[in-house]
Amino acid sequence: MNDLPRALIFDCDGTLLLTADIHFTAISTALDNQGVTIEKDWYLRQSGLSRLDLVKKVALETGAVLDVARFCRESIGATVALAHCARPNPPVVALARDRSNSMPKALATNSELPIVTAFLHATRLSECFDVVVTREDVSQPKPHPAIFLLAARQLGIDPQHCLVFEDSPEGLAAADSAGMKSIDVNNTDIFRNSD
Repeated sequence: MNDLPRALIFDCDGTLLLTADIHFTAISTALDNQGVTIEKDWYLRQSGLSRLDLVKKVALETGAVLDVARFCRESIGATVALAHCARPNPPVVALARDRSNSMPKALATNSELPIVTAFLHATRLSECFDVVVTREDVSQPKPHPAIFLLAARQLGIDPQHCLVFEDSPEGLAAADSAGMKSIDVNNTDIFRNSD
């Protein structure tokens, strides 16, 4: 009985919501504005990277000199504008909406607050979470455990009693480093999605 979780922590993109197409469109548009083109397959392999880590990788691999502040501003704005296109991942959303137990729930994501706020509003999921932790709330994104540790602290639950739902290697590594159990929604039949 001691192994049962006391809190649930959900990643947003690719876990709770299917948003890869939205992010690709916004990010590739912002990069196109600076003369850089990325392929969707390449982008999908970067799942889990923060926006800054992604743009650094683009610059490193292409040799482009990018205006990072402009890229962030434009890609975040474009993502927010497309928030109405976010699709729920049904089995994960069902868990988030389940009020049959009293476990507190958090959303912990490498995305920025304006994006998360827009997605949660568009999908009517805001009321599901007691705590929302975004990239701006910590000094280091996943795979660093800071986002999950802060979510646990704000929930008032010891990290070892939290269960994380994730879809990326970075997020799963962050959960492990935080001392939390995790479920990879890509490798668990009931959670599989096509995003």
